Amino acid sequence: MKWRIRTMLTKRLAACAAQVTPAGVVCDVGTDHAYLPAELLQSGRCTRAVATDIHAGPLEAARRTLTEAGVLEQAELFLCDGLEQVQPAGITDVVIAGMGGETIVHILENCPWRRQVHLILQPMTKIPDLRLWLAQQGFGWSEQVVQEGKKFYVILSARHTGTVRTLSPLEQEIGCVDWQSESVRRYAGWKQQRFQKLAQQLEQAGRAEAADWAALAQAIQEKL
Repeated sequence: MKWRIRTMLTKRLAACAAQVTPAGVVCDVGTDHAYLPAELLQSGRCTRAVATDIHAGPLEAARRTLTEAGVLEQAELFLCDGLEQVQPAGITDVVIAGMGGETIVHILENCPWRRQVHLILQPMTKIPDLRLWLAQQGFGWSEQVVQEGKKFYVILSARHTGTVRTLSPLEQEIGCVDWQSESVRRYAGWKQQRFQKLAQQLEQAGRAEAADWAALAQAIQEKL
């Protein structure tokens, strides 16, 4: 029976995979078990893959996954921090998924060729900080929200345009999203409740920033 990885992809990783350039070369940073590059190679979505991880254990697991999938010969594996050992020749897409926004910024800041490729980013925390950095660095992007159970995940598809942007508080917190999307509306509604609760707590504590969070909750309400 032909070994398949597709069923192992979570919804968020499947959403990342769908953003990859057809017939391109993908670099998966922090690859862990390499489920994403294995699926991309086996399905023919990409022609070659580079997988990196900062730890030896996950990288060895990645090697086993790629071997079992029969695609190891199409892959390169690097034990390194982010992209520090990766050469950009031929790479069309860089995927950085499942990390904090601050870690993603650190990886990209240390990559001199970040402007040359399509970035597919799936941050777990500090998403507003990542959006602000992208805007300041002249990247344009679109966003997708996927839901797994009660959790929401944001995927950013970014390319360098050279245009530096200023983001509103709403764009920093919710993103550059399609407000007609049902998943976006659920995500925004969840965020609105959090912001309203935070505003109430800050107001009770006599904190001036309560008004900012209340205004943000109101701005979301007007979009919904």
